[in-house]
Amino acid sequence: MKRRYISYIFIATIILAACSHRPPAERDYEDISYNPFVTELEETGIPIIQIATNDGQEIDSKSKWKAAILKVTGNRCGFDDLTIDGIKIKGRGNTTWGLPKKPYTIKMVSQSEMLGMKKSKRWVLIANYSDKTLLRNYYASYLGNSLYNACWNPSFKSVHLILNNRYRGVYLFGEQIKIDKNRVNIKDISKTGTDDGGFIVEINERLDEKFNFKTEKGVCISLKDPDNVNSEIQQKVQMMIQSAEDALFKKHLEDPENGWRKFFDEESVIDWYLTNEITKNIDAAYWGSIYFYYDPNDSLFHMGPNWDFDISCGNVYYDGGDKFSGLFIKKRSVWIRRMFSDPEFVAKLKHRWNSTKQELYESINYWIPKQAALLENSATYNFKKWQILGNYVWPNEFEYSKRKTYQSEVDYLIDWLNLRYEYLDKAINKLK
Repeated sequence: MKRRYISYIFIATIILAACSHRPPAERDYEDISYNPFVTELEETGIPIIQIATNDGQEIDSKSKWKAAILKVTGNRCGFDDLTIDGIKIKGRGNTTWGLPKKPYTIKMVSQSEMLGMKKSKRWVLIANYSDKTLLRNYYASYLGNSLYNACWNPSFKSVHLILNNRYRGVYLFGEQIKIDKNRVNIKDISKTGTDDGGFIVEINERLDEKFNFKTEKGVCISLKDPDNVNSEIQQKVQMMIQSAEDALFKKHLEDPENGWRKFFDEESVIDWYLTNEITKNIDAAYWGSIYFYYDPNDSLFHMGPNWDFDISCGNVYYDGGDKFSGLFIKKRSVWIRRMFSDPEFVAKLKHRWNSTKQELYESINYWIPKQAALLENSATYNFKKWQILGNYVWPNEFEYSKRKTYQSEVDYLIDWLNLRYEYLDKAINKLK
């Protein structure tokens, strides 16, 4: 009887732990009546995006597109004003779609250059509701484009969003991860065939794309782009990824002929790892939003692009995500943990850290404060709309109530990253 009782307790503990990672019902802090004029927003120094759906109704689906018109007001920020008719818009995200401030995906009729970013048909609007600095995703993008840039990473611009004549707050407008000459520039396997094509996949525990599978080590894989492919391509993708994993877990994984480097681009792995370890990105350890792609030009898998950092950098209450210590990604990621068994990988990682750590320090203590200062006026409007400063928003760490101003949230981010930096400098240089 005692054993059965202990078993019940054990099962209940597992269930509670799993549930703790799910967002609770979110209180709505939106001031519905708050709707500033466009002329007011123009004074804040960031562009304004206005979107009007053709039917005038809310966007309530992640699968159904709505026809709309988009207008950009940006000439006071160094960008052209423009109007684009015939766009389509729908919801996006997983956990973030369940929060009050919604994220969106935009599809253009033809490729368009937007806010200084290269032409594409596909764009995203990131809400950053859980991130009260409005900067974490932006900062990860900066690291991926300026410092740890072994592969392409998306760029973003902060904007005000007005949707159907209602102010929705400050968003990040930016590049979606897609196969495209101006994004992930590889040949599309659905167009070239299995012998000469590339593809993008996501390590994704939800397994919610059209083609999904688990590797023999239990890594959950979803094919992201192209997503609608025949069974021959599906089998090819699965076989290639399994072969890469098999090589990684061979006894002599460092073998130059048949080891893991035959399949993985080491430079991109190191840059992806450092970006996600520096920020202690919870999602990167919990098997979500972890992208990598196969490039037929070099026959290698490349880690990246980076994605989804709104609950990184101490902005999470569970599993020690708020603590600045610990080699979190190294411990939690099945593949990365195995790579640390290779002394050459460790040596290259340490070299990359030490050759970039001064620039990293400057990014924390100069780039972030500068961006926060540029965003301060805009943030005032955002937090009048969404009155969340000092209030709990999933999954904020436990001392959120002490931070009742935008600047206090920025200070917390900078302080946390400095502590993380100091810890990692010692921990990485002790690796063998």
